[in-house]
Amino acid sequence: MPRKFFKRISPDPKKLSQYQSLSWLNGLLHNTQLWGFKRTSVAKGCAIGLFCCMIPMPLQMLLAALIALAWGANIPLSVALVWVSNPITMAPMFYANYKFGSWLLQTPVYQLNFEWSAGWFWQQLHHLWKPLYAGSLAGGLILALVAFFTVQLLWTWQVKRNWLRRKR
Repeated sequence: MPRKFFKRISPDPKKLSQYQSLSWLNGLLHNTQLWGFKRTSVAKGCAIGLFCCMIPMPLQMLLAALIALAWGANIPLSVALVWVSNPITMAPMFYANYKFGSWLLQTPVYQLNFEWSAGWFWQQLHHLWKPLYAGSLAGGLILALVAFFTVQLLWTWQVKRNWLRRKR
């Protein structure tokens, strides 16, 4: 069952409460909705993590944790899924978001003559930011919805399959 896998790889809230630097989280560490592995909590955590990974910004993990906290989603899962956008996948993902945003906003795709300099980056940013963020938000929302409903369906299917096995 997926619950056993998730429990095995997630941190133990009791061990986390022993760290002095995390003492301010003690009230949250005992909330089973934020650390437990129930169907809706996991589905929300997947959706939040995948949405946040699509947004080009620093501190994506902090954003995912705060949204998970506000919506009662699984915090470790939402923070871990932010790492779908890592240094290897980030460039193709954000380029696809930019093209998707250009299509959504009906703007032409800006052709770049790439240079390795901060000045070039800041100069080009005013051409790129609107389509990039429009595509990132729309793509992130689509990915989050697909992830949420996929987890819900797969979890329900797994539970039904286990019940049928027990019946036999």
